[in-house]
Amino acid sequence: MNYLKYAFGEIVLVVIGILIALQINNWNENRKLRKQEIQIYLELKSDLQQTKSDIQKTVSEHRKIFELNQDLVNDIRNKKPNSDTIYNSFTNSGLDFQIIPKTSAFENLKNMGINTLSNDSLRIAITNLFQLDLKRLDDELGMNRSGYNISKLLFPYQNKYLFADYSQPTKYGFKNADSIKIYKLKIKDYDEFLRDNNLLKNLQLTLYNRGKKIDVEIQTMEAIDRVIKKIEEELKSRNK
Repeated sequence: MNYLKYAFGEIVLVVIGILIALQINNWNENRKLRKQEIQIYLELKSDLQQTKSDIQKTVSEHRKIFELNQDLVNDIRNKKPNSDTIYNSFTNSGLDFQIIPKTSAFENLKNMGINTLSNDSLRIAITNLFQLDLKRLDDELGMNRSGYNISKLLFPYQNKYLFADYSQPTKYGFKNADSIKIYKLKIKDYDEFLRDNNLLKNLQLTLYNRGKKIDVEIQTMEAIDRVIKKIEEELKSRNK
């Protein structure tokens, strides 16, 4: 009888020891996961801050060209004389800028599993931002792959009306290559340029598309700000 009590006591001790070991192991694993989750949030925040900075620079450039484009439309409508200002507006109106969102942290999260993030609402917000808002930003409303691409809209007219003035050669240098001789471009057939209704139509379409791009970019920055705020709140709650 005493032997059975002793054996039972030994079994209980072994079971308790196993349970304690499992509890310690689970505690260590949970601690490791929490530390990993915090690191993911920090990396996501860093990527989003970098992406927002890139968007801000692009919005600034788009706004400058938006104004040039608007001025050019007004100058053509008012039949302004040919000038360097009109030339610069015409050549710059077709410029476009691509934003490439920084997504390395989100790609790492997908590899580990989206459910690594324990905060459900924040996980959904982050997923929507990267898979919807930033995807839309990268494609800019589908314009980059369509006939409404800003550069493509104006290139035929730039190719038609710009010519190289061989009387004004200049050298253009490169950092890691020999300099080259190039010639200043000018607008030819200026009276036809002013009367070209298709040119004016495409300039206005370009103006509209650039305005839509600016709207999308600013909306995306606002979405980024909201997610960054939620990440900061989550990190703050974990430090309490």
